[in-house]
Amino acid sequence: MKTSIDFVSISLMETQFPTLMSYLFPGLQHDDWVECQSGIKGFDRQYTNDKVRFHFADNSKTQLLVLSGSACRYLETGNWSWQLFFEKVFNCKTTGVATYFRIKRLDIAIDERGSSIQLKPNTVDRYLKQGIFTSRATRILFLNEKKIASRCSTGISCYIGQRSSKAYIFIYDKGLEQGMDADRWYRTEVRLRDPLAVEMVEYIVCDHRLFGISVAEYLQKRMQFRSPTSTIKEVRRRPLVKWYGKYLDGITACELSCR
Repeated sequence: MKTSIDFVSISLMETQFPTLMSYLFPGLQHDDWVECQSGIKGFDRQYTNDKVRFHFADNSKTQLLVLSGSACRYLETGNWSWQLFFEKVFNCKTTGVATYFRIKRLDIAIDERGSSIQLKPNTVDRYLKQGIFTSRATRILFLNEKKIASRCSTGISCYIGQRSSKAYIFIYDKGLEQGMDADRWYRTEVRLRDPLAVEMVEYIVCDHRLFGISVAEYLQKRMQFRSPTSTIKEVRRRPLVKWYGKYLDGITACELSCR
């Protein structure tokens, strides 16, 4: 099992690209950046090295930093520290780099490859049908997703919570999406928006060892797989099934990749 940061979106006000790039990414080559059109609503242009992207609007001093999953993995190939990166973001005002920042979105990926315990969309569906799945969310969405070009199925995906909310959970067959055989690599993503994203980042800045604990606590609060053999009539009072407790313990023991 492995936990990693898989998407970051940060808005920084009263700043410019050269200043931000030198401050946040001093190890990246200055000559690799190009200016091109932005595809995000509200922004006109972007500076990118084909991985890291700074979006901006004409006549505005706001920069939107977007790190996709591939950008996160790209940064982690070097001497990268998420803890140091977010410390810099938190200190951007005191250093005079920006007057204000907002962490708009943070995605956390939990990957299981060949694990004896795998959390799958079918697992959620099975417990839901038995009436022993509980959650703070009020809605669950199951989708049978396919790639347009190949028309191949990428399996059933599961969204726990509304995708427009401040937080939701996304479970899917990552291996099948990547062209592997089914049931080999499942991923659970915790997708957080402000202010929940900031709260999670604070754990990373404070002590990276708290990261796995905070992710496990969040999952336990947001979704529960209850015991099917318990005699307690009120489902929400039933204990968790043992496999889910072990699953959460595994996340607790995980450290953030490239801390």
